[in-house]
Amino acid sequence: MPQTSYRRHTESPQKPTKSRHLRSGTVLFMAILMIAVVAWLLLAKKKAHSPSTPTNQSTNQQPTSNTNESSSQEKTLPNIQSTIDEFIKNNPGTYAIKITDINGRSLAEVNGDQQFFTASIYKLFVAYVGYQKIDDGTYDLNEPYITGYTRGECLDAMIRASYSPCAEKMWAELGKESITEQMKSYGLINTSLTGLYTSANDSAIMLQKIAKGEGLSVNSKKSYLDSMKSQDSKFRIGLPAGFTKSIVYNKVGWNEDKEWHDTAIIELPNGQKIVVAILTTGVGYKTIAQLGAKIEQALLK
Repeated sequence: MPQTSYRRHTESPQKPTKSRHLRSGTVLFMAILMIAVVAWLLLAKKKAHSPSTPTNQSTNQQPTSNTNESSSQEKTLPNIQSTIDEFIKNNPGTYAIKITDINGRSLAEVNGDQQFFTASIYKLFVAYVGYQKIDDGTYDLNEPYITGYTRGECLDAMIRASYSPCAEKMWAELGKESITEQMKSYGLINTSLTGLYTSANDSAIMLQKIAKGEGLSVNSKKSYLDSMKSQDSKFRIGLPAGFTKSIVYNKVGWNEDKEWHDTAIIELPNGQKIVVAILTTGVGYKTIAQLGAKIEQALLK
């Protein structure tokens, strides 16, 4: 009996339990330690990167068209007033000319505020407001508009082909007075969509807005410029014929042999853009093409 009792006591039934507790405690301690280390590393990493977070967020944002256009104008374009004056001196007629860089800095001006009958240049303003009405949801590009044309096709045709039935309907629909007032809010003080007159300065402002996409969605800007770039060949015999090394987006207007106007956004070979608005009486497209060649030559010296 005493021997049995001894064995019962020497078996120490509590010893294995204590060992298990020690192992469990060690594992728990190591787990807590690992969690603490990981948390410390994450906190340190976050602090190390936090100063650059605003920069990263900024670079991920979509740049506006204005930012892109401004960055392409790094080289200051020269003033070419003397080139224009000399050309006009040797080529008779009545001229109103405004040439600016994409941000509105004047490179040359002659009779900038003189009012001329718009001829088809009025379509430049109608299409601009027409695209805005698409962008704000007032109208739909795909809705039928006139026979054989959707509204979107009409916006294209009035610029690409100077198609008057489309332009005249939209001109009346948008409101001649309303468009005129909107143009005035942009600083176009010598333009009327009721009286159908405009100036070289006003036309240049409109071209700047189209070129930079001001007031237009990305898609509308793209569509507008595509129409101007791909006009029918009979509308490309003025400025586009003169700027042989550049890309020309233009809209012309003429009244038989009396007026010939050419308004254009021009991308030079180095990527810089200018706007050229030329309104004339008694000049003609051949002379405007020659003037375009002189302007390109002067800017690329």
